[in-house]
Amino acid sequence: MRPISFVPILAGIALLGLTAFVGTARPTIELSYSANCKNVDGWKESLMAEGFDIELSPVNELTLSEQQAMMSLPEPMRDCKIASVAGYHVIGDVASGDIVTLLRRKPLDVVALAQDKTTLETVALHYDGTVERRKAQ
Repeated sequence: MRPISFVPILAGIALLGLTAFVGTARPTIELSYSANCKNVDGWKESLMAEGFDIELSPVNELTLSEQQAMMSLPEPMRDCKIASVAGYHVIGDVASGDIVTLLRRKPLDVVALAQDKTTLETVALHYDGTVERRKAQ
């Protein structure tokens, strides 16, 4: 009797899993922005091109959790718009690819992603207040 090789079986399962994730619709992003925020449309379009559904909400005041996420960041990382997706906050023009990576990895210790306007790095804000930087691609 010939032994069964599990490599092709595991590769097939992995490929099915990858195909299933790629074909799955992205979660809806709730995008809140202040009335004087002028650069919302470009970011909205890039997120929609990545497959996200966007719910726009012009607001006078951010929610308490949005305020906390925004205020924990240094000034160059704050913005007039903040998005909520799958329990995370995304502040400013964070690249859609970084949001997809966040949603795939689902780190339990991350509160928010932001873009540092001075360095164009994507920054992850952790619950303990630490900041993790990732260079822009």
